Amino acid sequence: MTYKKKRVLLTVKAYPEKSKKYGACVCTAGITDNGDFIRLYPIPFETFRGDKNVPKYSWITVECEKASEYLSRKESYRVRYETLKIAGSVPTGQDKSWNERNQIILPLLAGSMEELEQRSKMDNTSLGIIKPRTITDFTIDSKPGVNKEENKILKEVQMTLDGEIRTDLENINYNFRYHFLCQGADCKGHDIMCEDWEMLESWRRWKRTYRDRDTLIEKFKNKYLNDMLKRDLYFFVGTHSRFNTWLIIGLYYPPLK
Repeated sequence: MTYKKKRVLLTVKAYPEKSKKYGACVCTAGITDNGDFIRLYPIPFETFRGDKNVPKYSWITVECEKASEYLSRKESYRVRYETLKIAGSVPTGQDKSWNERNQIILPLLAGSMEELEQRSKMDNTSLGIIKPRTITDFTIDSKPGVNKEENKILKEVQMTLDGEIRTDLENINYNFRYHFLCQGADCKGHDIMCEDWEMLESWRRWKRTYRDRDTLIEKFKNKYLNDMLKRDLYFFVGTHSRFNTWLIIGLYYPPLK
């Protein structure tokens, strides 16, 4: 297998995770210029920090090859992260920009979670986008086994071409879950954890601003439940690398027309 350059619209950045093999890394997903979903891994946490940040909805080019995985997810590619370059963007914030993104993203809309689950059994599909029909709840729960050190910092050292980088990665000790019905005619409801970086970063920052937990949860639900219900909300979803369970890995929320 050889590395090939691909051009990808970056649509998803999941919250950074600690990897024994790769250090602190970010799992990203996007859509190629051929209109296919793709997962890119590993990309070091440092790639998305400070002046180096690669924003969502950037077009990037990167050399990658089909990943060798336990579950053989068809969209997974291993990257040479040092070859990643920004190649343009579809900026956020205006109707025209949303329309441009919609033209790329929404043709890939799946009919339901049940459809994606069936496709996963048939051909190892592991990425998709769905539109919830009804959101019934949004819950925040402590992760099992969390101790009192809720703000524990994970110290990671990872090597780059420039030498050694010290990375401070904060562990988020809460699970955030959307409870919803999708568009499937036989949908009995779904309860899926969300790992969107924007969401978890909001929690990390806001818990320093809103010291009272009830206030923090109220503010958080107002943004990620009430405000999202005022948008045209979609879920980017993907399967876990080991357990083949589905996660919400990103939120897509154009304005309602």
